[in-house]
Amino acid sequence: MKAKKIKRSVTAELFFIYFLGYIAITIIIIAGIVFSVLAYEILCSPSTYNHYFEKLENKLKEDYTSVTDEELLDIDGFIIKINNESQVSFSRGNVIDEFKSLNLQSYMYLSGLTKDNEVLLNEDLRTYVMLSNFNNSIIETKNNIKYSLYSKYLQEDNSIIVVGCPYSEITKPNIFTKIIPHKILIKILSLFNIFLILSIVYVFARATSRLFIKPIKALLRGVMEITNNNYDINIKIDTKNEFLDLANGFNMMAETIRNEKKEKEKLEKKREELILDISHDLKNPLTSILGYSETLINNRDLDENEKMEYLNIINKNSYRANKLMNDLFEFSLYDNSYYKFNMIKTDVSEFIRQTIANYIPEFEHNKFEYDFDIAEDSYYVMMDEEKLSRAINNILDNKIKYNTTGSKILIKTEIREKYFCIVLSDDGESIPEKYRESIFNPFVRLDKSRNSKTGGTGLGLSITKKIINKHNGGIRIINSEVGTSFEIMLPIIKCK
Repeated sequence: MKAKKIKRSVTAELFFIYFLGYIAITIIIIAGIVFSVLAYEILCSPSTYNHYFEKLENKLKEDYTSVTDEELLDIDGFIIKINNESQVSFSRGNVIDEFKSLNLQSYMYLSGLTKDNEVLLNEDLRTYVMLSNFNNSIIETKNNIKYSLYSKYLQEDNSIIVVGCPYSEITKPNIFTKIIPHKILIKILSLFNIFLILSIVYVFARATSRLFIKPIKALLRGVMEITNNNYDINIKIDTKNEFLDLANGFNMMAETIRNEKKEKEKLEKKREELILDISHDLKNPLTSILGYSETLINNRDLDENEKMEYLNIINKNSYRANKLMNDLFEFSLYDNSYYKFNMIKTDVSEFIRQTIANYIPEFEHNKFEYDFDIAEDSYYVMMDEEKLSRAINNILDNKIKYNTTGSKILIKTEIREKYFCIVLSDDGESIPEKYRESIFNPFVRLDKSRNSKTGGTGLGLSITKKIINKHNGGIRIINSEVGTSFEIMLPIIKCK
């Protein structure tokens, strides 16, 4: 399972990176210095390439008295021991004159030595690393010869031993320093440490820039895509900070623009279809009116019956064109957000009873079987009685128009939570499921030929839905075993 990344702010991430960088640089500086010292000691120490110094150091560790004059002669050096009475109790090799008339304190001062063996007077790394566990100092003799002295305090008998040799023996080029001089080697090691530090700084600078530059570039690419009208862009940023919030906001903006563009295209398509439908529905009646009116004007031989027939056709088509224009006006009016209904608190149960009562004569004329189940209690909703009556009448008119003689009509009401539900059903032909959403769109009719004898203007259910929506309600076609059932939901404001 992939671990969930912890969200951190940009400030926290920068602090985290620089904190780690500080620790890493510190560790690497220390490691680099240690490495340089070890490398310097290995490469430049005479004991590494000269067995005389190596043998001398081993004997000094085991027993300084075992050092012979011959061994000291190889490095032109000496070794002496000075007791607490300032006397030389042991000596080997070529002892210089400066050590023949000094007391113990003078020897310790000259050697930079304390009883704890802590003081170091020499800063020359090459001589310092020569003999381990010895303090080192460099002096210049009366003969102007530079000597490197190594001293150690012996606590067991309160004395010191001093080992010395010419400075030139210590700094004599070895196998390696003959190829790369000592000073150049120091510069190389210094440059190595500088390069190491700069490399770490570069790595952390890259990490810091990646934290900023990569998401900024991704956002910039997204802006350029939006500029080029590509709204399908989706920015992905692998961070858990403010840049992720910015990318998510950008993606939401792009999605909003994309949806608005699609909605605009859909509305434009609907507008074109609406214009085509209006043109088609107006063309037929106007063509009939124009044709029959020209016949009446140009043909003087028509008898009275033919004239009356043509006038009836003109009147019928004029009525049809007028109804279409009125429905279009009403449809556009309800689509205007500034148009307000005259809303009054009304007993919806009584309103439904009165509306249905007006249709009973037509139901009986068409020999419909009808059954009403209206709530006896009073339920109040805010409504415009005229407009809501228009909406329900559209549905009932359709049921009368599209159902055959002997059909059954069922109207019932029920309460669902805070809504008053009205169900208007019949047992005629059902509306196919694919039309149950689009049937409420303007000019949608099941009769694709748009025959005036089989349907109205195609705006009735659209107007009904807009009226219901203006009442903060809803309308839909619900599933039924037979026929078509419309369900209207109206919000209740008070119950009795």
